[in-house]
Amino acid sequence: MKKLHFNSTLNHKAFDYKPYEICVERVVTLYGRSFEELKNRTLDDNPYIAQYRDLMCIDSDDVAHCLLFVDYDTGDGIIAEAEGCGYARKSQFIPNARALLESNELTASEWKLHEQLKRITDKITELAHCGEKSFTFEDLLEESGLDVKSVLRDTVTAMLREREDIQMAESQSIEIPFQPDITVQAKPTQKVTFYCPLKIVREYDEPDYEWDEEVMEEDFEEIPSAYANGCADEINDFIRNYEEPDEKHRGLMAYYYDDPAVREKVFSAIPSVREWNGELVGVFECRISGELTASELEDLRSYLTGQASDGYVQYIKMFS
Repeated sequence: MKKLHFNSTLNHKAFDYKPYEICVERVVTLYGRSFEELKNRTLDDNPYIAQYRDLMCIDSDDVAHCLLFVDYDTGDGIIAEAEGCGYARKSQFIPNARALLESNELTASEWKLHEQLKRITDKITELAHCGEKSFTFEDLLEESGLDVKSVLRDTVTAMLREREDIQMAESQSIEIPFQPDITVQAKPTQKVTFYCPLKIVREYDEPDYEWDEEVMEEDFEEIPSAYANGCADEINDFIRNYEEPDEKHRGLMAYYYDDPAVREKVFSAIPSVREWNGELVGVFECRISGELTASELEDLRSYLTGQASDGYVQYIKMFS
């Protein structure tokens, strides 16, 4: 048997280990030295705890609503509850927290598949000790009685039920011709629109020098966005024509991976431009299921700000 190695805290002569019921409201991945700083100075004010302290409390049923900070490099974690403060008033080191999270993601059907695969492995090992060397996996599956299609179907259905944006998901266990295997209904969405300013510069038809962004910034004239109002349709056509296949339905949310709750609640963020109060502005039209918390809304706004800053709708070039 392989020996298990992990980091953990050990209390000296502990009287008991009465646990709280922990509800992890958000998982925050920390990079670089951020995790070490939290681990070594837990009682210091921490910007991540301050940002999400509205999610943390101990309710009347003694359920501790906490954050789980996970170190990107090691996978270790720290459970924190701030009680309204900017630091971790209650905390606990959690060894190999990433594995705990991955295990929590497994559905009952996935556990069933895992157990069946272990039995098949044991069977192959048994036969190998008896001299057999070659095996047909189809025969092993048939002998195990495992219906792989049903297990996969039920797993996907269970995953759908866990999502924030799915109202209903059902799987059909009786195979009838032309009957769907899975029936799904998404939660209704509401539209939320974000606006951002545009920087517009005048570019000449035939520049006499090679493309250089620094030269462009210095030599080209920045003009009021109102001058570009008549170009809105042309710009929007350009955005649509050059979108990637993954962006067809979800827009820029196709590339968002930070917070699973935000990724599930915010179905799409479609960029465009439009005239607003006499100016041409950048627009992100979002379709959202349910309500975003204050921290989730800030995460979404920060993501869209980053997309705009990276140049998605930052520069519009007008030719004269």
